[in-house]
Amino acid sequence: MNDAQQTKLREHVISALDVATMDEALELVDALDGKLSLFKVGSRMFTRYGPALLDVLAQRDVDVFLDLKFHDIPNTVAGAVESALSFESVFMMTVHASGGADMIARAVEAAAQRTDNPPKIVAVTALTSLSPDDMSQIGVELALDEWAYSLGELALDAGADGLVCSAHEAAQMRDRFGDDPLLVTPGIRPEKKMAKDDDQSRVMTPKDALDTGSDYLVIGRPIYQADDPAGAVEEIGSSL
Repeated sequence: MNDAQQTKLREHVISALDVATMDEALELVDALDGKLSLFKVGSRMFTRYGPALLDVLAQRDVDVFLDLKFHDIPNTVAGAVESALSFESVFMMTVHASGGADMIARAVEAAAQRTDNPPKIVAVTALTSLSPDDMSQIGVELALDEWAYSLGELALDAGADGLVCSAHEAAQMRDRFGDDPLLVTPGIRPEKKMAKDDDQSRVMTPKDALDTGSDYLVIGRPIYQADDPAGAVEEIGSSL
């Protein structure tokens, strides 16, 4: 892995801490020290450990993507975002675009209360676990990609800094919305993991995801389930 690839790793790859215990999470962070500096805390770990996990991660001097996908009435979501502002390591957090324009706008306003490096608010469009066949089951008449674009437009018009979407929609998101919105893409799989069975329906390799316009690649199981997570990250970096 050359210097340019290492820079891409540190700037674009977020390792998900979707493990069972805080010890496992910290072991992973320590194993990737010097390789990655961005880590995702989702609902599994936050439900178990709460803000204490964010305090411990702050001591490791890493940046946290707080992926709790807030989706509630506007006042409640604004309050949740305000509560996260005290954790300076949180550089980005998620809301659901389907929560509506007012909810998103209130989240953005709340984030702006931290005037020094306010966290970015990114809105989840269509989950990467969904397939086109799921649309009718959830009462959506649009095609999956059109639904994602519609939610993306709503969120950006409400002031969101970016979107969480499948890498399969990233190129058209760029075509529709330009270069400014951040695009965060889960469901990233190294080439040799593309055929692995799990609950992600729409996956893409790291290099292809960056080439289609993604800013941040969220990579979970290919890293934390690897026998050698640092080696797995090296392989990902070498593919960029």
